[in-house]
Amino acid sequence: MLTALWRGAGGMRAQQVQVDSLANDIANVNTNGYKQARVNFADLVYRPVAERGMPVDHPQAPAQPPALGAGVRVAGIVKDFSQGTLAQTGDPLNLAIQGEGFFTVIDQAGNRYLTRDGNFHRDASGNMVNASGYYLRGSDGNPLNLPPEAEKIAITPDGTITGVINGASQDLGNIYLCTVANPNGLEAVGDNLFRETAASGQVFYGMPGAPGVPIPGAPVAAGTTGPLGTLCSGYLEAANVDLAVTMTKMIVAQRAYELNSRTVRVADEMWGLANNLRR
Repeated sequence: MLTALWRGAGGMRAQQVQVDSLANDIANVNTNGYKQARVNFADLVYRPVAERGMPVDHPQAPAQPPALGAGVRVAGIVKDFSQGTLAQTGDPLNLAIQGEGFFTVIDQAGNRYLTRDGNFHRDASGNMVNASGYYLRGSDGNPLNLPPEAEKIAITPDGTITGVINGASQDLGNIYLCTVANPNGLEAVGDNLFRETAASGQVFYGMPGAPGVPIPGAPVAAGTTGPLGTLCSGYLEAANVDLAVTMTKMIVAQRAYELNSRTVRVADEMWGLANNLRR
């Protein structure tokens, strides 16, 4: 009965994490470039179940000895990096990635982050920044700067930026995309940003639509990835959260939590009956 209590409590803890994760997905349903999370569960160690006492005979041993599991635990929480729908905004500096890859942004200290949120605009100095003020990284590794006098800015699917200055069309720079060997190893740090970790592996970069190559300065200087995604100017990528599916999962998690709590209550009642036995 004590083991039933612990199993029920462990199940309640696991389903609480599931509900918290689903609630976070629902809260971010309108967050640009948000990627929903998936909670993975794993069963705990199994313990053999054997009858105690003196056997009256010697039956043949079963092919598979009976065993009971010790409950459930949260094995991990991973991001689903599937494509979100594209919403048209009409602003040429709003960018969405159609396919694989991330935008690379840097903060004032030069720290590098990855993001799928392409809601960029020009600051007072002409730098392309996101809503939090992080600089969009250009193909040369520096913040991408657009002359304040540039008009009619256009961005092609391969990341080429053009604009009109003094009546003449000019090339203003290029946007490169970045990817990693294992996107699920990235660390989410808030503000729609991800940070590279040892688990995310090799970092690659390149022109949109072209294969990625190892980023300069990386410890591994060989190999390529598949083609990076292309850019859609005037669009933003919406969260990939399906509200109908997420709400269904929320109901299932709620029912699972309820059943685990009922397990605890039944075990408590059985324990009470055993404690109140009379001769």
